[in-house]
Amino acid sequence: MIPATRFFDQLSYIGDEFVGCFVVETSQGLMLLDCLFPDVEPDTKIPITDISRMKYASILEDGLRSLGLDPVQIKKIVITHGHGDHFGNGDFYRNRYGCTLYMSQVDEDFAHHLPADVPWGAMTWNADHYLHDGGSVTLGDTTIYTYATPGHTPGCMNFILPVTDEGRPHTAALWGGTGIPRSPQAQQIYLESAKRFTQLCDQHQVDVEIATHPFTDNSVQRLDLCRNIVNGVANPYVIGRDACRRYEAMFLQLCLSHMNH
Repeated sequence: MIPATRFFDQLSYIGDEFVGCFVVETSQGLMLLDCLFPDVEPDTKIPITDISRMKYASILEDGLRSLGLDPVQIKKIVITHGHGDHFGNGDFYRNRYGCTLYMSQVDEDFAHHLPADVPWGAMTWNADHYLHDGGSVTLGDTTIYTYATPGHTPGCMNFILPVTDEGRPHTAALWGGTGIPRSPQAQQIYLESAKRFTQLCDQHQVDVEIATHPFTDNSVQRLDLCRNIVNGVANPYVIGRDACRRYEAMFLQLCLSHMNH
């Protein structure tokens, strides 16, 4: 496990070394970007709803409390794509806290028809609202911009959001689907999505890059630095536009490498 870590004034990570979610603190409550794995019965894949038996729901709630946040303040959950380690226990949190769920309509359908052999099973619930390319989700004083980036899944979304570091404003890009797909057709779609999102990051002047899989970008080490940071040491997530372009180019190069093998 990675200790729950607040690494911008209003942005925190909760999860482990494989996957996590981001918590956005706003003037009207909490917005989650993804929500970890679902808790399901191992044999039947039926969702577990007893919190005492729910590993990932407990990780999320305990993580929020360790940050001084109340899970009751979860108002919106915005899901990047239709894989179980991202849509998680969305319906459980909706029933428990009255929050609303957002994802793309394309990936809602995709998640409903996942093959039986995936470890988390197919998604069994519907979103309250659909994400749109060039759209946004607002809670209180915070607006997150949503962009369609198909490839990893058919309806994958990437986000751009405002953050501050000790009051200084920055703009962060969240890559919703980092894994390169296997089929040549999907790889070509992924490549075009990565190119377009890089252009969008230029338009928004993104200077911070984050991903829900911390192993993709040294986030395990960077979050550790953030937990132990001292005055005078720069936030390791604030890398500037030039370094962000190199980060974005990494996805292009990974995709091209897969396409050439």
